Parts: sequence; C-alpha cells; structure tokens
Amino acid sequence: MKGVSVEIMGQNLTVASDENDEWVKSVAGTVDERIRSIRANGNTVSSVNIAILAALNFADELEHLKKEHQELIDRITAMKERLIDAIDGKLAESTATRGAE
Repeated sequence: MKGVSVEIMGQNLTVASDENDEWVKSVAGTVDERIRSIRANGNTVSSVNIAILAALNFADELEHLKKEHQELIDRITAMKERLIDAIDGKLAESTATRGAE
C-alpha cells in the first residue's frame, strides 16, 4: 500500500491506498468539492460538522445507488429467467417436431 498526497478542506493528507494515484486524487477531489458545496450553501462553520454532513451526503448517495443496483440485478435476473424459459420452450418444440417426423 502506498501513500498519495491529497488536499481536502485545505488540509494536506497522505492517503494509503492500493489504487492508482489518479483515482485517489479524483476521490479526494470529489470529497473536497462536496465539502466546499456544503460550506457555501449552509451556516455550518465547524469543520467537523461539515465533514459529518459530507459523509451523510455520500452515505445517502451510496444507499440510493445500492438500491438501484439491486433493482437492476433483479430485472436482469427476471429477464434471464424469461429467456431461459423461452429457449427451453423452443428446444422442447424443436424436439417434439423432430420426433413427429
């Protein structure tokens, strides 16, 4: 695991990660942008409160994405089952037709 230098809330931090530097810097940039947005739109002045609000924003977004992801998996699974049933039906029909010849 290597350390990557990033800046969040004006603080220089070294983040330990197995990901490449660009990824870590991109994620840190996203966090910093969210914090700046919260700071610009609210009355919160405490760095801790701003960080907590940013964490809550990201957690909310993550939970919504998890739900959407599961819904997509469920839809794909249902489509797969319908496709399997359709293929099985065609195979049975083909077998019955060959047996009648």
